[in-house]
Amino acid sequence: MGLDMYLNGEKFYWTNWETPEKNLTEDGFKVKEKILRLGYWRKHPDLHGYIVQTFANGVDECQKIELSKDDLLKILNAVKGESLPKTSGFFFGATDKADEQNTIGQIEKALKWAEEKEEGVSRSVYYEASW
Repeated sequence: MGLDMYLNGEKFYWTNWETPEKNLTEDGFKVKEKILRLGYWRKHPDLHGYIVQTFANGVDECQKIELSKDDLLKILNAVKGESLPKTSGFFFGATDKADEQNTIGQIEKALKWAEEKEEGVSRSVYYEASW
């Protein structure tokens, strides 16, 4: 048990009515969406606390928390500026400051992914934790 934290990206595939053969399929079925793991942290409670307090009004129920590109940038700046709030919880453990470069790298890659344009696709990002 412990705090597992996921930053996921969803790719939503629009239906191409003009050339249906261009629609992405898998196992003979049209693909509606794909979920990509953009980031993962194990026991980074300060980051978790920041996201929950800032983007979920303090509600911490392991729910999906939608994050815009601006939200990702705010998170990135908070990590870089070392302004994450000290957060604790029953299974949360403690934030390891030695891992901050990895955290910064994951968020930067997620932000870059969210900004990419792809024809026939829309993208969204959400955070979700479990413990």
